[in-house]
Amino acid sequence: MNKFRKAIMAAAIAAAGAAAFASVGARDAESIAIDHSGVRNARFVHTDRDRDHGRTIWEVEFYDGDREYSYDIDAETGDIIKADWDLDWWDRAGDQISEDEALRMALDDSGISESDTDYLRVHAERDDGDIIYKVKFYSSDTMYEYEIADNGTMVSKSEELETRRGDSSISIEEAKGIALSLVEGATEKDMRIRQDWDDGRVMYEGSIYLDGFEYEFELDGRTGRVIDFERERDRRHW
Repeated sequence: MNKFRKAIMAAAIAAAGAAAFASVGARDAESIAIDHSGVRNARFVHTDRDRDHGRTIWEVEFYDGDREYSYDIDAETGDIIKADWDLDWWDRAGDQISEDEALRMALDDSGISESDTDYLRVHAERDDGDIIYKVKFYSSDTMYEYEIADNGTMVSKSEELETRRGDSSISIEEAKGIALSLVEGATEKDMRIRQDWDDGRVMYEGSIYLDGFEYEFELDGRTGRVIDFERERDRRHW
């Protein structure tokens, strides 16, 4: 093949790649994020190209009032991979709500019924003096996470498509056995567990509730190795 033909082929390949990437441009990604958020007066922080799990994405960040929005948009398809927002400030006044009320707020906002969720979890944490209810659940291939202040203010929300790659090497029954071995006296009735994917890696995560404590664990789905294990007071009984 002569140099001229090689140059033509190289140019064609480069053009094809550019055309594929250009299927969703920066302004397109911003429009997708704005349409999804419903924001009318966005102040854009940045729109940057990045790589995530082998695919090209647009990272879009913008503000509207006291909310900061962040989106990951697939640069080929325009699909929303992740969407979240956080409040920079909120009024702390107001009557205290319960965990059940925080859960209901999250489910109502997502439009998903509790019966359609998988591994639903609610717990309270203290953050800079504030009590925040953290709600996490899965539905279909999407993970939902909410932070709701104890006065009923929704502080943050995140929706993220799970990126799955590969199958687990250990079964859920084996994972249960490993998790239960970490807490003496615990049985399956004390445990919640589900299979999850983190950065494309299969894993098991869950909680064990026993004797006034909550034990959180994460296990490598291929090796059974304990990735994380924490104990704290079970705030459900405070």
